[in-house]
Amino acid sequence: MNNISLKFYLYKAESGSKTPLPIYLRLIFSRNKAEIYTGFSCTSKEWDAAKQMTKNQATINRELASLKNQVYDIFTDLKKNNLPVSAKIIKNIITGKEKAEIGLIFYFETHIKEITDKGEIQPLSLEKYRQSLKSLQNFIQAKYKLEEYKLAHINYSFINAYDVYLKSNQQLHRNTANKYHTRLKTVLRKAYSEGITTNQPYSTFKLKTQKTNREFLSESELEKLIELDLSENQSLSKVKDIFLFSVYTGIRFQDAQNLSINNVIKEKKNYFIQFTQAKTGESINIPILSIAKEIIDKYNESPERKILKRLLPRISNQKVNAYLKVISDLAGIRPITHHIARHTFATTICLNNKMPIEELSKLLGHTSIKTTQIYGRITQQRLAESIKKINKTLSHE
Repeated sequence: MNNISLKFYLYKAESGSKTPLPIYLRLIFSRNKAEIYTGFSCTSKEWDAAKQMTKNQATINRELASLKNQVYDIFTDLKKNNLPVSAKIIKNIITGKEKAEIGLIFYFETHIKEITDKGEIQPLSLEKYRQSLKSLQNFIQAKYKLEEYKLAHINYSFINAYDVYLKSNQQLHRNTANKYHTRLKTVLRKAYSEGITTNQPYSTFKLKTQKTNREFLSESELEKLIELDLSENQSLSKVKDIFLFSVYTGIRFQDAQNLSINNVIKEKKNYFIQFTQAKTGESINIPILSIAKEIIDKYNESPERKILKRLLPRISNQKVNAYLKVISDLAGIRPITHHIARHTFATTICLNNKMPIEELSKLLGHTSIKTTQIYGRITQQRLAESIKKINKTLSHE
């Protein structure tokens, strides 16, 4: 039974009675009922039982119609917000004994649908919001043994407990956990702005960023990887090419996997890769270095290129990282993951070859140069070159 039944009636009505009797509203939902005194009275002679209204008192009839609409609105809101519904709950809300409160999970889901419909967020960022939602669902279930948690009840203790959960149960890095907090904070601020909540728990819960070092391969490590012969193992050879392609283009794994031959543009004698980054939505144009062009050309006759027009072999990120552990061991270098390729491009390929950080920022598709400056750490090679240059200058004095 999904609908609610409403009926106005006179309490203890007697036919022909001239005594005013109280008008009640009976609510029935899922075979349970509740009754509300409307605050109005009417004689049985003036009452139209069939139409459930008075015969001549327009003011009372308008108020009864208004009350009826109010009940329907509350019923609809409770259903829409995935909150418990009963005749008694609706009665309590009408009489002020209970307040309908929206749940965090429902509101978070609504926010995701809203930003999806607006189309103002990148698919990758949208997926991050879904990850946060799933994380919150698991946390609420584990911590409170509930499927839902009222927005109005979220406070510092809730946020702090969620932070502990992200660190201990999900084993997230401090900075990664902060991103989950940032998405939750966005949703809670929206609820506050809409008047759904009256508190801002993040005003007292401060997020701290943990400094991290961006790992990258040195020139000597990169040389060992390039010289490693994997011609007898096709799977390892493909993974090595996928990694080196990002080393010499700076393109993230998923963006590289999404590239087709149509993304390669030739202008005069130079080749470029033009595409839109999944993470930022930024459109970038990257000149192709010769070693990256060799990797592209290597797969000209592959079925993936001929049939699907894919630029590179299609392999999952999980498999790529698993194979890279084997490859790094065979090459005699430290264990690597694919993300190190982008860091190597930024540091070893570009900055060590004196590329201005503004140009690097453009190649990496960063929306802020502050993001690029993370890669601006001075390497031993750059220090050595600077000392060599100074020594050469001093020698001429």
